[in-house]
Amino acid sequence: MIVEDGTGLEDANSYTSLEFADDYFSARGVSEWQVLETSKKEQLLIKATDFVDNIYQWYGRKEFEHQALRFPRIELRDYEGAEINGIPTCLKLAICDAALIALNGTELFQTQNENGDVVSETITTLSFTYSQKENKKTANTTLYDVLNTKLRGLYRENTNRIISGKVMRV
Repeated sequence: MIVEDGTGLEDANSYTSLEFADDYFSARGVSEWQVLETSKKEQLLIKATDFVDNIYQWYGRKEFEHQALRFPRIELRDYEGAEINGIPTCLKLAICDAALIALNGTELFQTQNENGDVVSETITTLSFTYSQKENKKTANTTLYDVLNTKLRGLYRENTNRIISGKVMRV
């Protein structure tokens, strides 16, 4: 695993070091992280970086032409207006949270709805009908507000925001 250090590495594949992630999870009592082998932790951090780096449409632009990842960026400010240089801590935290989501068995890049395909919807009474596929397991629609909240202000919310919500069948 090669951790981006803010200099625009051409071969970086993670924003978060093992030490940062270990400290983050230790402070939060996430014991399932602590028992993982180093190689598994690295895989999860790389997968989380892939997801976060590609799912959001970031403000600003890459700082270096040949950098492997989307950060560091220039012309970037946080939601309070402070200029961001290098790799923001909130990005490292979001990578940890995405790695934990993946560790718990959720596929980060999902394309299917657990309820099946929409057959009909009635908005005035808010009723939904779904078509279940027999003998085929579909992925859960997973909500990542924990990532959206940490990364608030760094990406264009109207284009690649991961929407949250849950529909209950009645």
